[in-house]
Amino acid sequence: MNLCIDIGNSGVKAAIYSGSTLIGRNRWTKPGKREIEELKTGYPGISNVILCSVLDDDPGLINLLGKSFPSLLVLNHNTPLPITNSYKSKKTLGRDRLAAVTGANNNYPGKAVLVVDAGTAITYDIIDGTGCYLGGNISPGLSMRFRALHEFTGKLPLVKAADEVMMIADNTTGSIASGVINGIIFEMEAYILRMKEKYRDLIIIFTGGDANYFDKKLKNTIFADPDLIFTGLNRILTYNVEKN
Repeated sequence: MNLCIDIGNSGVKAAIYSGSTLIGRNRWTKPGKREIEELKTGYPGISNVILCSVLDDDPGLINLLGKSFPSLLVLNHNTPLPITNSYKSKKTLGRDRLAAVTGANNNYPGKAVLVVDAGTAITYDIIDGTGCYLGGNISPGLSMRFRALHEFTGKLPLVKAADEVMMIADNTTGSIASGVINGIIFEMEAYILRMKEKYRDLIIIFTGGDANYFDKKLKNTIFADPDLIFTGLNRILTYNVEKN
């Protein structure tokens, strides 16, 4: 069994795989000895672990995982990959972005794929049909945009996303919601359109915490995959285990 741990800006998620089949999930604020022991009790067959973090590496967690399981892989810019990474500043590349495009390539081999990860930030990443990751874009996410309008102005309120937003709002709360949400939708649609002009039969995958919110509001054919990063992490882990 493989254990894949993804540390993001808003928490820690874990997925357990038997081969390529996802058999379990966990979510923690911060995993410690008790959480890891409970995981080992529930899934005694775990032998390989991969740790992916967008934050600074936690030596205590790395040490705990290394002592708890036979094999630990900490994903970084030096980790061997089953795809080609053409990103120039590999050291600064978000490890979750790398995992997501690896997952996209795993699910759609031979296809150009645009991965849109709508989370704390919104990232757009392209991997081509040869399995070469080309790079992408990063922009502020939904909550970040709402917070920025509230925190960097004197009077604008903090607004939350609503299911329905107007194109033209007649009040301040509605205007903020409309500006933020429609602005993101216009951004996504324009980027997708431009990429479709360059890559024929482009596959578009949405992932991240806000993926389901936006995929229903766009005109393009989109596949939502909340487990895309885990798919990529499991493939990277399996690739390294087999390689060694």
